Amino acid sequence: MATVESYRNLVKLLCISSKIVGVEVWTAPGRFRPASYYLSFHVIVYFVSTIYTLAKYSNDPLHMMKILITLGTAVVLYMKFFIVILRSFEYKSFADLIEEELLKPFENGNAEEVAVLERTGRILWVIGRLMFMCFACSGVFFGIYTVYEYYVNGALVPLFLYELPYYDWSTTGGYVTNMLFQVNLYAIGVIGASFIEFLFIMFALYTLAYVDIFLVHLRELRSLLDDVEFVKKNNGSEIRQKWMECILNHQQALRFLDSIEDLFKLMFLGQVWNGVISLCIGMLLILMTDWYAAYFFVLVIFLDFSFYFLIGHYVELKVDEMYDTINSVPWYKFPIINQKEFIFLLGRQQRPMIMTVYGFAPLNFATYTNLGNN
Repeated sequence: MATVESYRNLVKLLCISSKIVGVEVWTAPGRFRPASYYLSFHVIVYFVSTIYTLAKYSNDPLHMMKILITLGTAVVLYMKFFIVILRSFEYKSFADLIEEELLKPFENGNAEEVAVLERTGRILWVIGRLMFMCFACSGVFFGIYTVYEYYVNGALVPLFLYELPYYDWSTTGGYVTNMLFQVNLYAIGVIGASFIEFLFIMFALYTLAYVDIFLVHLRELRSLLDDVEFVKKNNGSEIRQKWMECILNHQQALRFLDSIEDLFKLMFLGQVWNGVISLCIGMLLILMTDWYAAYFFVLVIFLDFSFYFLIGHYVELKVDEMYDTINSVPWYKFPIINQKEFIFLLGRQQRPMIMTVYGFAPLNFATYTNLGNN
C-alpha cells in the first residue's frame, strides 16, 4: 500500500470514472470529450425541467421546495465539472507531484517513512470502499422510495419530483421516459461526485502524509541534537545534512498545502453554499410535511457538508502539530548560521497554512459550528 504501484492503481480507478463523466484529467486534460457533451446535455435538460416544473406548481410552495432540494447539488456538481476541466493540467501536475516527491523517494525509506505511506494507502482504500457502499445504498433507497409511494400511497412517482416537459407521469410512456432520464442522470452524478470527492481525499491525505514525513525527520534531528555524546563526537556534518533535509521537506510540505488550498477553495465555497441552503430547505420540509424522503436528503447533504469541514479541521490540527514540533527543536544547539535559518523557518510557519472557503472563512469546526448556530 506504500508503493508507487498502489498509487497508480488508485489513479487508474480515477481515470475510469473521469472518462465516464467527461473530465479526463490524465488522458485528455483541458479538453471537452464526447462524455462531456453527454453530461452537459443531461444537466441542461435537468435545469429546463426544473424551471418547467417550478412554473407548473407555482401555486404549491411545498412542492416547489421538494423540487428545489436537489437543485443546489446539481449546480455545485456542474460547477466542479467546469473547474476540473479548466484546471485539469494543475490537477494532473499535483498528482504527478505526489508520485515524484512523496512516493518514489520514500517508498523504500526507513520504517517510520514507510509506515506513514502504508497508513495513508490503507485509509484511502477503506474510504474508497465506504464511498462505493454509500453511493450504492443511496441508489437503493431512491428505488425503495418509489416502491413505497406506490404501495402505501398509491402514487406512481419517479426518483425525483422534477418533470420533463411534455412527458406526463400519468402516461406509461411519460413515466418510463422520466425514470430512464433520472436514473441516467443520477448515475452520472454519483460517479462525478465520487470522482471529485475521492480526488480531494487522495490529495489531502497524501499532503498530510508528506507533513508527517517532515515531522519524522524533524524529530530525528531533535534526537540528534539532544544526544550530547553524538554532538561532541560528530563534526556537525550529519546534523547539517539532517537539517537541510528538514528545510527541504518543510518547503515541499508548504507547497503541498498551498496547492490543495488553491485547487479546491472555489469548490469549498460552492459546497458550503449548497449545504446551508439545501439543509434549510430540507429542515423546513421535515417540519411542514410528512414527506419522509426529506429525512434522507437532509442526511446525505449533512454528511457531505460535514465531510469537507472534517478534512479541513484535520489539516489545521496537522499544521498545529508542525508548529509545536518545530518549537520543540533545541535550536540553540545549532551553529550560528543554522540558527538564522531556523528563524526563517519559524517565521514562515507562523503564516496560516489552512484550507479556506475561498478566503472568506477557514474550513474548520469553528466555521462549521458558526454556520450551524446561525
